[in-house]
Amino acid sequence: MWLRRTFLAALLFAGTYLAASELLMRLPVNAGADPLDGTIDVYLVSNGVHVDVLVPASRPEQDWHAWLPGEAGLPRSSMLAFGWGERNFYLDVPTWDDLTAGIALRAVFWPTRTAMHVSTWSGRPSEHDQVHLLRLTPEDYAELVEYIRSGFELDENQRPKLLDHPGHQGENTPPNRFFAGRGSYSLLRTCNTWSNGAVQAMGKTAARWTPFERGARYHLPDNRGR
Repeated sequence: MWLRRTFLAALLFAGTYLAASELLMRLPVNAGADPLDGTIDVYLVSNGVHVDVLVPASRPEQDWHAWLPGEAGLPRSSMLAFGWGERNFYLDVPTWDDLTAGIALRAVFWPTRTAMHVSTWSGRPSEHDQVHLLRLTPEDYAELVEYIRSGFELDENQRPKLLDHPGHQGENTPPNRFFAGRGSYSLLRTCNTWSNGAVQAMGKTAARWTPFERGARYHLPDNRGR
């Protein structure tokens, strides 16, 4: 009997969670905002599961290379991509073949520590249907800068804490490093919740709330990054 009740409770929870995410994904924040009203190009880039925020590496509002600790060893670049997410998932799952049941269950059912992933880009992303271009005013970009910075756990000198991990390696993988993240990862606050929050911080149209990649892209312009 208890197994049946547990199974039914799990089904009810999953159904409620999915229904809420579907509804709140469709409810917009900053409805009607012009996605290209501005002069500063930023991108939302998806890998099909997670959405990163790609910004200029250096502008008057923020020089990211100067702010990130030099021991990270990230080369100078024209753009940097930022993503916030579950720490064990980020560090231990460079490819889907590395995903284990234990990592997945911890990420889903327990609030866990987080990390910020930073990777360098030598130029704009290639034209693709999973790339979305937004143009910001300097004021909106300053809000985005503060939002990204708030995802990092800082040391006593107010600098990001570099994690002891070399970053993901691969022939086509850009230089990247991991830093301690601020806040906990949970079913209510996922990597894509964070990415969607970045769009809200820009003042652009975004979902009211979403835990999924689809929701983080739902209100973005379908402009293939151009």
